[in-house]
Parts: sequence; structure tokens; C-alpha cells
Amino acid sequence: SPSPRRYLELEVVLASEVPQQSASLDYLEVEFSEPLAAHTAGEIFPVEVLPGKTEAFSYFMRCGQTVGEGFDRLKVAASTPMRFRSAWLEGASIEAVVETLAAGFQVTLPRSVRSGELVELRFDSAVFLQSTLFEVFLSSSRRAGEVEQRVEPGDATEQVESNTNVVRLPVSRGLLTNTALTSLTLTPNGDGRNDVLSIAADLVNVLEARPLRLRVFDLSGRLLAETEKEARAGRQEFRWDGYGADRRLVPPGLYLVQLQAKGDAHVETFQRVVSVAY
Repeated sequence: SPSPRRYLELEVVLASEVPQQSASLDYLEVEFSEPLAAHTAGEIFPVEVLPGKTEAFSYFMRCGQTVGEGFDRLKVAASTPMRFRSAWLEGASIEAVVETLAAGFQVTLPRSVRSGELVELRFDSAVFLQSTLFEVFLSSSRRAGEVEQRVEPGDATEQVESNTNVVRLPVSRGLLTNTALTSLTLTPNGDGRNDVLSIAADLVNVLEARPLRLRVFDLSGRLLAETEKEARAGRQEFRWDGYGADRRLVPPGLYLVQLQAKGDAHVETFQRVVSVAY
């Protein structure tokens, strides 16, 4: 466990590939690290946001009695990208060394955090999944290689009413949101303006890769172009250059552009009429 616990539970399965011999356990060895703090509590604010919209978040963390030299590093990890803005200690802004990680960022403070001090990390992020978890792990720059200590969700400050490290989305069955086209007119004449139509949308609450398809029809319903990919929750983009599946430029006129997402329970479709002129 990355958090201090009173008890350790182990399960050992003994098996032998030789019928005449039984398996035996000679000894069991456990390595552990001393905790950095006896108790931690962390909470994030806001706790409910609109899907796909970049929000300014604050994560508050307060620890109980620190052990030894304590900690001076905090790592924030989540399933969505984050951009660090600032670090605060006891209500005062402090300089911090920031390292971008694959699943978040790590902040090294100029000094160790003392018992009872309040740390606030401010960052920007967009949430695409219901109940997105923002986890924080503590470590010390002077104790390299030791196990990081996870911050437990709880009441860290009276400034916000959160007590959680989970961010919610409004309840909805929708899969596509914030869908937008760069223009409703496509002019593929090579002048560098509106030569390509870009369609972007936020795919919401899709944990595993699901089909996301862009199709273009003429007004008679004939399919002219189609692009499909497997996508997970997040910002998704497609491009159409005005060419059909035969790689010929479509004639000037009106066309139906359709973006379709297939979820576990239903299929959601977004469509717009666009014009092609050249």
C-alpha cells in the first residue's frame, strides 16, 4: 500500500509441477519505507465541471505530523492532461521546480513541508470521464528510490467544501460535446483559405476504444467519403479536403457532414450541412 497502514496481508499460493513433491515456503521477506507523514488529507476544487472545458483547479493538501525530514515533492497523476500554474504554501506563492510526467506533473518545493502546513497546487485541465481521479503522491528529494506516499482524500482546508480527489461531470448519456467546424464553407482551390474542413469534438465517458466515424453525403444520401478510427475519451479531430473516396474533387454544392460515435449503449450522431464552392 502506498499509504501507512496498521496491518499487512499477504497471500501465497504454493504449487508443484511434480506430483511426488510438495511445494514449501522457506521464508518471506518484506521491504518497506518509513512514512513521510503520519496522516495526510487532500481535496480538489471544483468537484463538478463541464466535459471538455478547460478549468482552473486547486488541489489542497495538509499533513499531520511529519516523520524525519518530511517531504518536498508532490506528484499529481490523472487520466487527463494537466498544465501546472503555481504552488502555494500557507497562503503564499512559492517558487517550485516543475517536471512534466506522462500522467501528470511533479513539483519540487524549495523546502520541506512542516507538520500541519497547507499546500495548494493550481493547474489547468479538461475532464472527459465521469469521476476522474486526481491522485497526489509525496516523496523526498533526499530519499531517492523509496516508496512514494499517497495522499488520502479528506478535509484539508475550510476554504473549499470538497473532501474528495474525484471530479464529476453532469449526468448525461451524451458521447459528443463541444463539437465545432472551422467553417461551413469549403473552398478547395489551393489558396490556403478554407481548403480543408476541420471537425473537432470532445468524446466523453468512453473508457475503451470505440469507433468514431466521419462521413460525407450528398443531398441524395449517397456516401462520398468516410474516415473511421478507434478513439477514447478526449479531444478528437477529423479533416475533409473536399475529395471523395475516388480521390476526385466533389462538385460545388451542399453536402451533409456527419460525425458518429458508437458507445456501449447507444450511437450518437452530429451532422451539419456544408457548402463546397470553387
